[in-house]
Amino acid sequence: MAAAAAAVGGGVGGGVRSCRGRPGHSCHSCPPSHVSHVRGVRRRQVPTSRLGAAGVPGFGRGSLLGRKSSLVKAASSESEGTSPSSSSPMSEIEDFTPSEPTAEKKHRVVILGSAGGVGKLCADQLNASGEWTVRAAIRPNSDKPTPTGADEVVTCDVYEYETLPPALKDCDACIIAVGTTNFMDPLGPFKNEYQGTKNVIAAAKQQGVTNVVLVTSMGVEDILYPLNLAWGVLFWKKLAEEELQRSGLRHVIVRPGGLSNDEVSGAVVFKRRGSTPGGRVSRANVARVVIEALTCENADNKIVEVVQEEGATEKPLSDLFESID
Repeated sequence: MAAAAAAVGGGVGGGVRSCRGRPGHSCHSCPPSHVSHVRGVRRRQVPTSRLGAAGVPGFGRGSLLGRKSSLVKAASSESEGTSPSSSSPMSEIEDFTPSEPTAEKKHRVVILGSAGGVGKLCADQLNASGEWTVRAAIRPNSDKPTPTGADEVVTCDVYEYETLPPALKDCDACIIAVGTTNFMDPLGPFKNEYQGTKNVIAAAKQQGVTNVVLVTSMGVEDILYPLNLAWGVLFWKKLAEEELQRSGLRHVIVRPGGLSNDEVSGAVVFKRRGSTPGGRVSRANVARVVIEALTCENADNKIVEVVQEEGATEKPLSDLFESID
């Protein structure tokens, strides 16, 4: 679930920076004038109506990892922070020239909700794989730390569409792990779970990102499930899933059971969609499933419900995806 963080020099709405220029250096401590360690950045004032107006050619179907298929990424939400506020007529952004992926990191993934539990672990695990350049998307004005696994950082708000095309520029894949944790706003689940996801899908299509993994929750198909008392949060998650299914993008929808920061005993098990909500799963294992979903042909356009069960046989995640229709 999407979280927020201050941009370099206070920039918001699609500003991207690279934090790799100085080992051990934190961009948050820099004064606005100090951008020598930020690759290809200059500041300007741009009307919000013009942000992301031009589509950027992305990778077509079949380009990600050399595949021919269409690859290019509480309830169990993973966002941190409050509902977004309306944007001003002018948004300060940072022009960004993405760094070229290294010989080892040949692909770029953007994670929406990268400061949340699952999103942060996805960033760490993808970075450790050595195959992905990880772009962390976080909300402006948050006190949440930047994920340690991020190679790049972009500030954006999923409810403000104009901030999203720059955030997805030049990415091969997108992970959406956004949602509501502050339920003081009755419209929070609508803004984050539904409209936010809908905006990300539209931005992905504009930027040529054709590989999307969406994290939602078990229980979304049960309108009477008690969690819907929280302003219909599961109802809006289900509608978001349907937007992705209708998008024409290669996608995978991951519905975790009850999330735990701690280890959970038992092997990872995939249940068929619509299973009775129940069971627990560690956030670390949900992140493993999400990462596998990015490149596993057996996962194409599937919905999986994920828990851990004692006594279950440990199986490769690719086999688990193959077992689901």
